[in-house]
Amino acid sequence: MKNSAKLLLEFSIILGILTLIATYIVSTTSGRVAPFIPIISEMPFSEPEESIFSTGLGISLFGTLLIVQVIYRLFRPLAEELGDFYIKGNEAIRIISTVGSVCGIITVSFNWKEFPVLHGITAFTLFTTYLISATFSYDLMKKSGLDNKIRRYSIMAGWFFYVMMAIFSVLDNLEMLDEKDDFFHRMDNPPDVNTERSIYLNLTALCEWSMVFSFYISLSTYRDFLKNTNI
Repeated sequence: MKNSAKLLLEFSIILGILTLIATYIVSTTSGRVAPFIPIISEMPFSEPEESIFSTGLGISLFGTLLIVQVIYRLFRPLAEELGDFYIKGNEAIRIISTVGSVCGIITVSFNWKEFPVLHGITAFTLFTTYLISATFSYDLMKKSGLDNKIRRYSIMAGWFFYVMMAIFSVLDNLEMLDEKDDFFHRMDNPPDVNTERSIYLNLTALCEWSMVFSFYISLSTYRDFLKNTNI
């Protein structure tokens, strides 16, 4: 189907955003999650939000996984014009992005409460691999005369919120160390609606939401690049 790659990208982005919004609305209006401001992963601990979250984001991430393969194919001639570094980089980014997408599917399928270590590792891998691959892709396209300011600023925002999320998370864990004598208390005891939320926990959540939406904005800038392309 002509233009199927662009349509799949749009579908994956819209589905991902709507899934997050729907999960937030259902989990907060039911009184199970604090409305301001939940960590994304603390929302899907009950039904029906767990099914909404895992199904919607799982399909969205699988769509992204397919798009990664298409972008790799389109990048190949551009990389060949730029030299060996970009040829090898394109191959590496394909692998990295594929691993990240698979980890994302695992993340949304195994929730924080029941699988804290697996969920945490795969979520970290998803976020990190996306930022690395997005940065390389931006550089390759810029050197090929396909610069995009929205893409540039969304990637910069993604890195900023990623770093700040890590900093605030560490500060929150240090508070847990003082209160509970356990730096990793939060990992095994995810917050809920009754949790007294520190400023660091709220800032961690705010940075996470901002980072994720910057990812979607960055992805949306590939719509024209994928125009008239089949999967």
